[in-house]
Amino acid sequence: MREFLSLLRTQMKVYYSISAMRYKYFVKKKDLWEIVLALFGMAVGGGTLLFMYIMYLNSMYAASMLINQPQLMPVTVLLLAQLLTLVFGFFWTISVFYFSDDINILLPLPIQPYKIVLSKYSIILLNEYVTLAFLMLPAIFIYGIGTQAGILYYLVSFIVFIFTPIIPLSIAAIASVLIMRFVNLKRKKDLYTVIVSILALIFFFTIQFFINRIPQNGEQQAIENFILQNANLAKMISRSFPPALWGAVSMTNYNTLSGFLNLLMFIAVSIIFTAVLAVSAQKMYLKAVISGQEVEAKRKEVSLKKEIVRSSLLKALLVREWKLFIRVPVYAMNVLPVAIIIPFVFLVSFVGNPQIGLEMAIKYTSAPDGWFWVSMIGLFFSLFVAGSNSLSSTSFSREGKMFYISKLMPVEPALQLKAKWIFGIIITIVIILPTYVLGWYLFKIHLLSMVILIVLMLIGISAVNILSLLIDAMKPSFEWENPQKAMKGNLNVLLSLILTTILIGCIVGIVLLLKKLYVSEIIITLIIGILLILLNLGVYLLAKSAVKKLYKGE
Repeated sequence: MREFLSLLRTQMKVYYSISAMRYKYFVKKKDLWEIVLALFGMAVGGGTLLFMYIMYLNSMYAASMLINQPQLMPVTVLLLAQLLTLVFGFFWTISVFYFSDDINILLPLPIQPYKIVLSKYSIILLNEYVTLAFLMLPAIFIYGIGTQAGILYYLVSFIVFIFTPIIPLSIAAIASVLIMRFVNLKRKKDLYTVIVSILALIFFFTIQFFINRIPQNGEQQAIENFILQNANLAKMISRSFPPALWGAVSMTNYNTLSGFLNLLMFIAVSIIFTAVLAVSAQKMYLKAVISGQEVEAKRKEVSLKKEIVRSSLLKALLVREWKLFIRVPVYAMNVLPVAIIIPFVFLVSFVGNPQIGLEMAIKYTSAPDGWFWVSMIGLFFSLFVAGSNSLSSTSFSREGKMFYISKLMPVEPALQLKAKWIFGIIITIVIILPTYVLGWYLFKIHLLSMVILIVLMLIGISAVNILSLLIDAMKPSFEWENPQKAMKGNLNVLLSLILTTILIGCIVGIVLLLKKLYVSEIIITLIIGILLILLNLGVYLLAKSAVKKLYKGE
């Protein structure tokens, strides 16, 4: 037990960079603005979403009381929490168990495989608790306050909260151990990326379908009617995944024998699944990791003429950028699915909800004189997508400790910067293009509007990508043990989003000011275009200088 706790403590320090952050922020007192920026971003973004979520839960609870089924809300929230843990847990466990950089250090040590797996499992579990806290705690307090529950309710709810992610995460971890034992995904990362992307998208689409059925006008009466019509939906689904029902019953019947028995069952099954994971890991984890490091001979004839193909430096660098991007599933999963998710959300929202006013929008967007606001709104959308995806803002950081290879390459840093810039623009276009095509078809956008929009989009996303590269070049994060931290734990992503939002705000301000001064729409568009071009040039010069310093640094 002492060995496991020591390993877990080490894993936590490495994963969360606790020692490094303590030394950086509290000993050296460097870059304290990063803490302020992170707290500000979480307070603004998280606070807004939390407020909207609490408002919806209040309406849902009121509706469930009308039909005398107050347990409907806890069942629904628990079910959603466990489904999220199951879907994303599978992807997360494969990444942490098999793609972490510390595996080659841990395996030679005299540590049992199940202890390695359980320590990594515990790290994932801690991350899940952070997510589930935002999802479950509001529901727990709303139900408790609404029913005037006593202290025993909150004690039982806390126990349920602790055990909620264990069953689905254990199932996901067991599945990943079994799959990695017999299917060497470490050699087939592209295939793994595609499979996980498809599964995640199916899950998102299913959630979006049900969300779309909820009334959008925000009126409590409409939401109550929706709950009344679908009162048995959560119960029907929970029967296929009983742990959600056990947890909900133990919370709602906390002062009865039935509630106590359901709580015991909930805890017992959680422990059983964790034990099964430990046994599976002990038997198969080591073999799976070793098989993943084996190299399979392709046994094909090699022709010198075919193997040696002359290519330009820029093209070779672009191919290298693609390979660096696609080699780790978490990188692709953070960027590429947006190309399908956004169009799907738009399609479901507008087609499934006539009250949104699609016909009225078409009358404006299909007219030639509607080009200005169509192109401006499209520009703002493109800028936001470019700034919110974490591709360019982690371009240097994603290389990690292998960045020295880029420094040793006989290629000018400026050319490597151009390759990253062009690659970021290409991927951003790939992400945005499906939405543009759908928008053109759905809103019958006039050809003139599309041409102007595409020109502004190209200039705009170019500026945002080079700005993101500048941010990452000035403050790269090379010290990470898990690939997820290169993107999800990188403050450069948040900083890029904030600066992009400021840029959008500035453009909106300029447009409104010029409109107030009765400047023609053509002149306004030219001014915005020229300003974005100047921004491209100015930021590129700054990025070029920052990259030069980065490549010369130790």
